[in-house]
Amino acid sequence: MTIAAIVPAAGASLRMRRPKLLIEFDGRPLIARVVATLIEAGVDRVVVVAPPADAPEGPAVADAAEAAGAVVLSPSTRPESMRDSIELGVAEIDRLDPPPRAVLIVPADSPRLGAGTVARLVDAWRARPDRIMAPTFGGRRGHPPVFPWPMLRAVRDLPPGVGVNQLLVTHADMIDPVPMETDSVLGDMDTPDDARRLRTWPVRLFAVARQRAGRVEVTVALPCPATVGDLRRALAEQHPALATLATSVRVAVDDEYADDAAPLPPDARLALIPPVSGGQR
Repeated sequence: MTIAAIVPAAGASLRMRRPKLLIEFDGRPLIARVVATLIEAGVDRVVVVAPPADAPEGPAVADAAEAAGAVVLSPSTRPESMRDSIELGVAEIDRLDPPPRAVLIVPADSPRLGAGTVARLVDAWRARPDRIMAPTFGGRRGHPPVFPWPMLRAVRDLPPGVGVNQLLVTHADMIDPVPMETDSVLGDMDTPDDARRLRTWPVRLFAVARQRAGRVEVTVALPCPATVGDLRRALAEQHPALATLATSVRVAVDDEYADDAAPLPPDARLALIPPVSGGQR
């Protein structure tokens, strides 16, 4: 029941006007954040299709993805379409013996992708391994979908000029929606405005929250404006170890307890305060 992921990351970021996959979130390039999220969620193999080595951003994207744990493909020329990138990833996975049972197709420009979201998709697929799993929010389908390997492998048989979404049309009766609690599955980061709306907040942890996360601080990516309630949902999605605590702990904003409707100022100091701290600092 192994599962892999293909991350098409060879685009030229024309609308962003700079290499968007090298924009830092949580102190690391976006492509590294996405790869690390997939691995944290239990994906067995992550294949990143990077820009060519002679592209200005190519070596940096490839190095960041590889350092995060991905297998990196650097084609000699930049793929013309998303489908071309995915086909390169499919060819790489096809060499595995045995191949994975399923594959996620993960947009590389997904700073809000959470390990909790991916884990929920993987769990849903494991329960029904012959079905396509598609995350949804508010009735809208998002990313990343999970394809049974035989279905995705057939991408190479699609007519020229037809995109990968045709697989979802062809197998519409095989799609299971997997509802999510936030809209993070609906968005990506294409333009400078998209990047400006996103912010990462460091969140200080205490007592049992620190124990579960295994660190004193985590970061959460959210679009501005955001509230304490948005923070709780994002914590559960992006840091699964804190999921059961996220709904019950007190949240401090600038050293004052705040309710869920309270806004998060851009430079706020945030902390999770469990009901009993046990004296930990």
